Amino acid sequence: MAKINSEDLIELTAAAAAATLTTSRKFIRNYNYYKQRAGRPEIVLKTDLLTLCHKIRLDLFGLQNLLEDETKHRSPFVVTLASQINDALEEIHRKILFFEPEQIETVIPMIDRQRQFWSRYTDEQFYSEHLSSDIEHSISSEILKIQSEVQKLPKSAQL
Repeated sequence: MAKINSEDLIELTAAAAAATLTTSRKFIRNYNYYKQRAGRPEIVLKTDLLTLCHKIRLDLFGLQNLLEDETKHRSPFVVTLASQINDALEEIHRKILFFEPEQIETVIPMIDRQRQFWSRYTDEQFYSEHLSSDIEHSISSEILKIQSEVQKLPKSAQL
């Protein structure tokens, strides 16, 4: 029987835990979304969108720290954080569409650019040496712009 190196076993266990966590979060999000839709109109609060923007910024910070640490660069949690950023952007996009078109016309292209970028998080080439620099310079500033545009929205919207 083949023996697994203890470092490889730890990395494999962490990858399995990260995949389980990521998938569980998606199931919870989807369950809550469809549960809410059961015969009731959904109300989207600006504070919910701002919370998602804040969460993205925290995940960006965590991801950047992992990418800059050579010992953790290959951590499965790098992919987990990227997945969480992608999911949060998808949720912001879905929820912001509840607002009037003239209120969101400037922010939608920014959200779409970020969604397109982060949708590649499962591609190994996505985690290039430039990702940390991109997060620090362009990505973080665009997330701040998105947050600023969300701040201008009315308190809530309903379909």
